[in-house]
Amino acid sequence: MSTLDNGMLSLSYLPMARYFDTNISAVLWVSVAFWVTAVGLMHTLGWMGDVFGRKRIYILGLFLFTIGIALAPFAINLWLLICCRLIQALGAAMILATYNAFITSIFPSTQRGTALGWSGAIIGVGLSLGPLLGGILLEIADWKSLFFSRVPIGVLGVFFAWYFLPDDSNKFSKSYKLDIKAVIVVFVTLGSALVLINQLGEYGTFSTIVVLSFLAFLIFLPLLVWMEKTSSRPILNISLLKIRQYRFSVLAHITHYLAQSSAIFAIPLVLLGPMGFPVIKVGLITASLFVFRIVVAPIAGRLSDQLGVRYFLIVANCVLALGLISLSFIYEGYPESLLWYSVLLCSLGAALFEPVVTSTIMGSVPIDRLGTASASVGVGRQFAFAVGTTLSGAVYAFQSTQYSKTEILLQDSGLAIAALGDVMLVGVIIAFISAILSLKLDNIYKRNH
Repeated sequence: MSTLDNGMLSLSYLPMARYFDTNISAVLWVSVAFWVTAVGLMHTLGWMGDVFGRKRIYILGLFLFTIGIALAPFAINLWLLICCRLIQALGAAMILATYNAFITSIFPSTQRGTALGWSGAIIGVGLSLGPLLGGILLEIADWKSLFFSRVPIGVLGVFFAWYFLPDDSNKFSKSYKLDIKAVIVVFVTLGSALVLINQLGEYGTFSTIVVLSFLAFLIFLPLLVWMEKTSSRPILNISLLKIRQYRFSVLAHITHYLAQSSAIFAIPLVLLGPMGFPVIKVGLITASLFVFRIVVAPIAGRLSDQLGVRYFLIVANCVLALGLISLSFIYEGYPESLLWYSVLLCSLGAALFEPVVTSTIMGSVPIDRLGTASASVGVGRQFAFAVGTTLSGAVYAFQSTQYSKTEILLQDSGLAIAALGDVMLVGVIIAFISAILSLKLDNIYKRNH
């Protein structure tokens, strides 16, 4: 229900802009507000799951997400729709902050990778089907159907979670109290950073929203560090970075998604623009970036339980790099079979990487900090995509300007393809950095056995 969200809504911006009689920039806040809220609250909700019990936080998250998508179609203006998205964001933060923690606490270390692999497969289903189902629903109905269609899934999800998930409320200490001031500081620090990154490419360095976000981040970051050091049970728990395996796992995780974002940014642009592919085919190719997760993620997770994680992560990043290298040579008339081959290589690299690095992160922290680790997976991925998109846009703009000053490429289509190819090459460099970071990881299999 939650992973369908991005792929569906990315297709609905124009219909929403027409319906509410506004511009695309305003409609984009439907997604920006969602992710700022989810990222800003995820660590707090992971902390609450660790302290008060994960089942109740998870079920409440499913309930709120379902309420949000049920109310959204009734919004009479864009601001009410954004309010509904904030309810969804709160629910999504609860889900993302606890689901990896729940899996890790239920399964023994020898089965953790397998379980997280199946979780990765479900994520792959949502990411792959999102653009396709969104396109179909928009063809036969309107943007409201993108919300209504998921309400039954949410109702079933709440029931199944309540019925099947083990009650863990008695396993945790209730002696800690939630510090509201710390919640606000964490939210503003993470939220302002995400707004800063997201809006930098859209509005420029000296725009009002970018300057205000930067000032908020500068003011609240020192407060965050001070509060984390003085708290008896901090929300973010920066001290976890002292754990070698956690530190390098998170860094490898972030750099991998930075590399992956270059493909997500460039492929639709180059195919819809210079290559002139039809929208439906572009949707299929973009969806295939995630399709291998459905099949490969459970296998990768299972094998990593038996063989260890380090070399899986290295191979995964190298496979992603090969796909990006192949895509960087794209040109008008590029064979479609080679295009599919390159995209599927990127998909395979992501499928090998995602469940294994999640298992490594979750296996590196104490059991009473699984919520914090789970939140770091979601927050790290979202920040990586935000930074990666901004970086890709900057590289594309800079290289386009450089190529336009030469006489090598005279046509606009050739200029755009060359610039987008350079975006892919930056992704290749970052993928190799992730592979190098993976070399630093301990072999989790040996440590657990």
